[in-house]
Amino acid sequence: MTASTSSGEADVPGSGLLYRGAEADIVRGEWQGLDAVYKVRKPLAYRLPVLDDAIRRQRTVREAEMLHLAKKAGVPAPFLYDVDVRSSTLVMEYIEGTRLRDLTGAMGEDEAAQAFQEFGEATARLHRAGIVHGDLTTANVVVRDRGLVFIDFGLAFRTTRLEDQAVDLRLIKETLVGAHPEVSRLALEELFRGYSKASGAVKLRAVQRQLRSIERRGRYARVT
Repeated sequence: MTASTSSGEADVPGSGLLYRGAEADIVRGEWQGLDAVYKVRKPLAYRLPVLDDAIRRQRTVREAEMLHLAKKAGVPAPFLYDVDVRSSTLVMEYIEGTRLRDLTGAMGEDEAAQAFQEFGEATARLHRAGIVHGDLTTANVVVRDRGLVFIDFGLAFRTTRLEDQAVDLRLIKETLVGAHPEVSRLALEELFRGYSKASGAVKLRAVQRQLRSIERRGRYARVT
């Protein structure tokens, strides 16, 4: 099966590869004199070319929309500079900072409490706007000037289903327990506190009930 070919190729001035993923390359460059990141969705050889082009373009447009809606909802996210549908490329603001994943273990209690309460508030704003991030981990949040910026909306989608929102929270909970056990209890308490501040106690209780339901189903599936 031959690889898909796009009708245009991404031109990345002064490019430097930051990350090579299964679906896309993340490249640092510049855009009209601004420090930028290019997210280039690559052709995948295992898909039919016409299907591959359609999927890559659709996902590029959807991610651009999710970034716009996230910022409209008051969630810090990169500015979107350009969308090149022909080459399935997004051009975004380069976020100068450190991923929360790399700072969490070294944070004091007060700093961790502030960071994860802010994390919870931003997550609630996304959910309130009908957006699920889809990959809500400490690797996809950058600490910049003591504030958080959410990145990588490639798996984000529109939904108001409580189940989908609870899955978002389940992923960050699993990340904290698995990757940051030393602060996971405090981080989760503050994350839920921040979520409640932005969405209200009633909504928090509802999404926590759904989260517990998902976790029970997961345990049952593993046992059987």
